[in-house]
Amino acid sequence: MQRNELVVRFGIQQYLHWTVVGLLIPVIILIFQSRGLNLTEVGIVMAVWIGSTTILEIPVGGLADTIGRKKTYSYSLVLTLLGCLNLLYANSLSSILISAMFLGASRAVYSGTLDAWFYDAFDRIPGDNSYHTAMAKVNVFVTVGLATGCLFGGVLPNSIVSSYFESFDAYDISIFVTSVSSIILLFLTRLLLPDEQKRIKESHKSTIIIAVKTSVQALNFSLNHWTLRLVIQATIVFGATMSAVENLWQPYLSELMGMQSKDLTLFGIISALYFLVSALSSIVSVPLLKVFGGSHKALMFVTRALAGLSLILLANTSNTMNFALLYLAFFFLLTMGNNSEQVLLNENTPEEMRSTILSISSFAVTGGGVLASLALGFISEYYGISLSWILCGSVLLISSLYFLGCREVVKTESV
Repeated sequence: MQRNELVVRFGIQQYLHWTVVGLLIPVIILIFQSRGLNLTEVGIVMAVWIGSTTILEIPVGGLADTIGRKKTYSYSLVLTLLGCLNLLYANSLSSILISAMFLGASRAVYSGTLDAWFYDAFDRIPGDNSYHTAMAKVNVFVTVGLATGCLFGGVLPNSIVSSYFESFDAYDISIFVTSVSSIILLFLTRLLLPDEQKRIKESHKSTIIIAVKTSVQALNFSLNHWTLRLVIQATIVFGATMSAVENLWQPYLSELMGMQSKDLTLFGIISALYFLVSALSSIVSVPLLKVFGGSHKALMFVTRALAGLSLILLANTSNTMNFALLYLAFFFLLTMGNNSEQVLLNENTPEEMRSTILSISSFAVTGGGVLASLALGFISEYYGISLSWILCGSVLLISSLYFLGCREVVKTESV
């Protein structure tokens, strides 16, 4: 198999995966509210959802490195299926919390599995294309998949399909389609992605012990590795900043607009453009890397610093047009270095603990998001959203300096 074929196969799988993920995004809060939950209870459910992901990120990464990445990924689809089936019949806070735990655990099980699998598979195949270029292409599939899923997820409750299920509530069709899609994706993944190298079979007890040892070793390795430590610290700031903007942009824009007309068209337009900007950012990162002489850390430093400055400007906008332009510019710059960050992580990580360290990175993102949600929610409530964004922009600007201290692995392949 050639590298280009591997990229296409993995890209198609990622498109399908994120399409399935996107099906519930537009209606998940509405589903909770339709089951009688108030906003406080919705907050509890989301905290359990995110908390389940955060707690399981690192130990599950050790499991993937022990029993295999594709096998572990299949478990994430099973957990998604269980969470959706339970949610289909859940009608109380306690039963919905069970679904939240299943779905949060599914996210943790997925994290770092196929990304690690792809890096190893790509690295074993000789060729001129770089991993950075490959990930730029794959991320376009990811973004389009999310957009597709969100589109279908929003349309399904009012579609003619839902009329054939008389026993379903308005939003149950989205849950049902997600369940069926997870089963289909389980089989399609086996067809699309080549089998990974066989791993030594162990007893269940030995597997758990090895997984725990791998997790501990990966933690020690990442904390003592100069470049990984810097990247993960910057990732915490990335997660906090992303969470602060994603959680607060709607109320900030609502205040700018006044919302007397309750016209949400602009919100939909900005959300749609966000997906387009993310895809464009991934594509542009390839020629931009050449401008920086192939230096991933230089690209990361410049784009993250500019993202910090754009967020500070966004915090001081006073009209909707400037807000929309700066909001999209912020995400364009913030996500520009995501492919380079993956390169820095993978090139400095041993193969035997790759999934675990990618899970540690994901843990840093969610951990930063949780901290931001708690701290910046309080600051925004009493001192304003602008102050929260100015603080995040300033910290993001400072954290961009971390990348200047990173050590890059020099490779002879072209970028």
